[in-house]
Order: sequence, then structure tokens, then C-alpha cells
Amino acid sequence: MKRLKFSMAVCMICFLTMTSCSAAEVPANDKDVTAEPLAAGTTQTATFSDVPADAWYAEAIAYCQQHGIMSGTSATVFAPEATLTRAMLATVLHRMSGTPAVSDAPVFTDAVAGSWYSDAVSWAAKNSIISGYGGGTFGVNAPATREQAVTILWRYAGEPEGSAVADISDAASVSAWAQAAVRWANANGILEGMTNNRRFDPKTNIKRGEVASMLYHYLSNTTSSQPGPAAGGKTLVAYFSATNTTRPLAEYAADILGADLYEIVPEVPYTDADLAYYTNGRADREQNDSTARPAISGSVENMADYDAIFLGYPIWHGQPPRIISTFLESYDLAGKTIVPFCTSHSSGYSDSSIKSLAPGANWITGRRFAGGTSRSTVEEWINGLNLPQPAVDAVTSATSKAGFNFETKSVTLNSGYEMPINGLGTYSLHDKTCVNAVKSALASGVRLIDTASAYGNEEEVGQAIREAIDEGIIKREDVFVITKIYPGSEMANPEQSIQACLDRLDIGYVDMMLLHHPDRNDVKAYQAMEKFVEEGKIRSLGLSNWYVEELESFLPRVTVTPALVQNEIHPYYQENDVIPYIQDLGIVVQGWYPLGGRGHTAELLGDEVISGIAKAHGVSSAQVILRWNLQKGVVVIPGSSNPDHIKENTELYGFELTDAEMAQINALDRNEKHDWY
Repeated sequence: MKRLKFSMAVCMICFLTMTSCSAAEVPANDKDVTAEPLAAGTTQTATFSDVPADAWYAEAIAYCQQHGIMSGTSATVFAPEATLTRAMLATVLHRMSGTPAVSDAPVFTDAVAGSWYSDAVSWAAKNSIISGYGGGTFGVNAPATREQAVTILWRYAGEPEGSAVADISDAASVSAWAQAAVRWANANGILEGMTNNRRFDPKTNIKRGEVASMLYHYLSNTTSSQPGPAAGGKTLVAYFSATNTTRPLAEYAADILGADLYEIVPEVPYTDADLAYYTNGRADREQNDSTARPAISGSVENMADYDAIFLGYPIWHGQPPRIISTFLESYDLAGKTIVPFCTSHSSGYSDSSIKSLAPGANWITGRRFAGGTSRSTVEEWINGLNLPQPAVDAVTSATSKAGFNFETKSVTLNSGYEMPINGLGTYSLHDKTCVNAVKSALASGVRLIDTASAYGNEEEVGQAIREAIDEGIIKREDVFVITKIYPGSEMANPEQSIQACLDRLDIGYVDMMLLHHPDRNDVKAYQAMEKFVEEGKIRSLGLSNWYVEELESFLPRVTVTPALVQNEIHPYYQENDVIPYIQDLGIVVQGWYPLGGRGHTAELLGDEVISGIAKAHGVSSAQVILRWNLQKGVVVIPGSSNPDHIKENTELYGFELTDAEMAQINALDRNEKHDWY
């Protein structure tokens, strides 16, 4: 068979919860945008402690999470009762449309150019999907109401026709500009679960659970919403066909796709007696035993070459045969797209029992076919998958999401400034040791230095930078300096504390200032830092030790979106739920204690998995850990006073960890924090 390359584009979209004042939607004027519904891969479904299995929105949340449309506010919490903002609605629809390029800056007075939402707001406004309020504002942080959200989805869908009337008791309360959208949503089942006693309550702020329900019903009713593989990588059609019912469909699919064909052949063939139903024969016994794994004769020798696998099988007792479980567990399928299809005379489509056997794979909802299905029917199904554009590998995807440029070794912040992606942390460095370490780092090419008021070494850091400038090692504009003010008295008197940092460093300006921890005066302190930004004394702002809950509370109360959040991150404490949440806000993530921190570095560097990977690449364990961070889109600031170690910690760009090696390190996560904050 001819080979056609393709892979799966995955849109991992996280709805965020912010609160602000409400306002009425101003209807858009233009109506010529044509937007395609979301095409997204599937992921493993999380269990959320606040989503009861019998909740009306449980199925919708599971669907949206499984297909990468919505994730939780943490690994175990979805927050179905929380609201979300108009800026986030714009952002998710922008991504659902493939993140089209935007050249225009936002035209709204409350939309900050270069922020995490700016492209989405410009795109949504230009295409008349979401319009602004009166007075030239967009309502960036305003919660979206139910009628706003339905109208925005209706516009995204191309303003389709609805029914003549909406079957809701409070239809008269729906704003005139939202009437057509609500009628359409009601006619198409999109309001299912969002009405109580036929009341829609259009002016009420929409909740995350309701958004999940709305998108679930819209996407599941839209054939083009199903994601599929695209040109760009190799395709395999693998099938098991005990009675030759599935074989013809697999052959059709391979021919249509130009894919390679592989038959899953049991080591011990099935006899007619084995397949006789309800005789306690071999097939009956295997299907009744979830641990049964019939052996397969042979294997796919080059499985790593395939980006997508169409997997065909019959349905036995309502499930895929156990030999399909054997097949899935025989390979590392992480990152691959799996498109199942099955044959059955009466049973429905089923893949629920096998999805967990391929962790990290992108599962697409498949289809059941009757025996004797024609080639044209199979072709129609494949063509209806709405194949997306080629996807990049997991590493490129993560670093692209973070905005990392590995050639320049920098990232552009939402403030517009460039920051190096590896640097030196100065915690515990003091006196001459600190001066020498910073100068050694600068001489080795390090251009990012992290300090803090609480470290008690700002004067030494400033001295080292000034001496390096005087000695011609660097120019002031070459080095990016971060410092922090601490909770308590410093945040209670922020103007005085900020100026003290500037005075101690004595390098003209600070590239970035962070709040070191949350505090009762953190908003007051941040607003004071905003004024120093206006005066040119600070260029960018950020936060340290802020997580999802803290960010959700903090962000709506400040004007300038933080450019960076700095948290503890290392292989034993990975923050895999927090990192994408922060990155989806357009905020760069930076990791402190990347090598484990005091008292833990030796154990981490000696970890057998890490040292084994290091040996394979001919590098040190420290370099592997730092490179792992970078490939997750996390800026690293390892601390050291040893010139050789400092230099070694900069040599991170001559090798690359594979997806499999990244997965090995990801599996080391213990949720083991090595400091209290």
C-alpha cells in the first residue's frame, strides 16, 4: 500500500475562572465569518472531586476534558459552579479556529496589547464573534452571561437558523440581540441541562459546568467537530479479524488513506468452537476476564515511525476482543493518534475498555460498521473526520506554547521584553562568593540573574554586574535581572521597599520585580510596582509561589498581567497541572530549585532514570534535568558558586530529550515539595 504521512493536531484548552463586574452584550454588525468547530485530540479523563458521577453536567465535563476542550482548575478540581470571563471565551474560540494569525492590536481601552488574550480579542472583534461594550471597552475580565455565551457560540457557528420560538418560559427576558441565538441553541439541544422548569435565566453569569454542557452538545452534534489525523506522518491500519468480517473494512481504510496494513494474528488461532457464544468456550472465558491477554504472533517492528493508527476489531460480548488489549499494551503509543473502528451485527460501538491501555495517546471517537459495509461508506467516514494540519511533536508543542526560541535561548514576555530561558539563581550566595559566582556566570554567557530582597545579596549582585560592565564582559542591556519584595513589612510599605531594592542593586533599572509570596497586601504592593513600571524603573512584573487558586483570586484585581510566575519545579515536584494553566494565561513559568534544592540535589542527580538518560546522551544528570524543564516550557535558574557547574548548566542546547525520555522523567513525579512555600 502507498504510505501517506499524517499526525494529530491537539488543542489543549483550559477555561479559567476570573470575576469582575457584569455588563450587557452589544450586538456585532458584521456576519461574514465562517468558523469551523473544534478539532481536538483526546486525553485521559481525570476524576474531579467536585463532579459527582450523577451530576447533570458530568458527561459533558468528561467529554470536554477527554477531548482537550476544558481541563480542571487543578488536577482534581473542575469548579463547575465557577464563572469565566469574556476574554477567555474569545481565547477558546480563537484556538478552536486554529489560532489564526492576528496582525491588529486590540482596539479596546481595557485590552492590553501583547497580553495572553490580545490576539483572541482582536480576532473575535474583527470577525464579529464578540463585540465590545459601549465606551470602547471589551469587558476583558467581565463574567460572560448565559445569553452572551450562547450568542457568541451562535456567531462562531455562522449564525445558523433556529426555530421560530424558543421553548423557555422566560423568553421575553432574553435581549433582542440574543433572541435568534437562544432559539437556535434551544432547537439544537445546546441548552439541555441549562434550563430549570423551562427557565433559561439569560442575564445570569454562565458557569463552567454550563459551558462544558453547551460545548458538548454543540460539538457532539457537529460532524466536523471530530478531530482526525493530517498529512505529515506515517499511518498504520492495524486490525484483528477472526471471521474475516473486519478485514475488508481495514483493507478499504488502508487503501483510502495510503496507509500501511498490519493484521493482528493470534499465536493460537481461534477455532469455530472457540468463537461459539455462551458455551464457555475460549472467547467467552477471555471476554469475562479483564486480565486476559491472548498472545500475538509477530509485531509491528517500526511502530515508532507511525503517528496515527486506525485500529479495527469485531465486538465480542459488547467489547473489543482481549487480543486488542494485548496489542495496545505491546507498544508505547504516547503522542500517537488512535482511530478505532469496529464491526458488529447488533452491538454498538465500544472502546471504553481499552482507552486506558494506551496512556498519552490521542483517541478519536470511532464508528461501528455492519458486516459487508461498502468501500464508499468507509471512505465517507474517513473524509468526514475533518483532518487537521500536521502537528509538531510533544516537545516542540510545549516549547512553542511557552514561546521559547532555542536559537536565541530566550522567550518574549507579554510585556514585550525578551528574557533568557536559563540563568543563575543566587539564593544562599553571599559576600565575595556571590560576587564571584555572578561574574563567573556572566563570563560563561549567563544573561539571567535572579535575586531577592530576602536573599540579602542584592548589593553583591549589583556589584558583580557593575564590575562586569566595567570590565567589558557585558553591557547593562545584555543582562536580565530579577528581584523580589517579601510579604509583611515590605509589602505593607511597597514604595519604600521597591526603591530600596533599586538602590541596593544600583544598576539603573530592574528588568523584572516579583512579589515573593501571596500576602494580605499583595495587590497593594503589585499596584505600587505598576507605578514604577510607568516610571521606567521596572520593566516587567511577576509573581513567585502563586498557584491556581491564588492566581484566580489575584489577577482580576490588578491592571498589568504578570509576565512570569516563579514556582518550585523539579522532577519530584512537577506541577503538571499548574504549568499549562499559567502558560494558557500568556504568562511564562520559571522554576526555582530545578535540581531539587538543599539536601535533595544528590538524590535527584543520582536517580537511576535521570542518570541513565544522561549516560545515553553523554551529558550530566543536572543537564538532563535542566533540559527537561526547558522542553516543558519552564525557564531554569539553578544556583551554584562553582564556576565549572555554572558553565555546565549553560550547556543545554547540544542535545534533545525524546518524547519517551520526557515521559520517563514525568513518571518520577512524587508531588514532593522541598520547601514550605
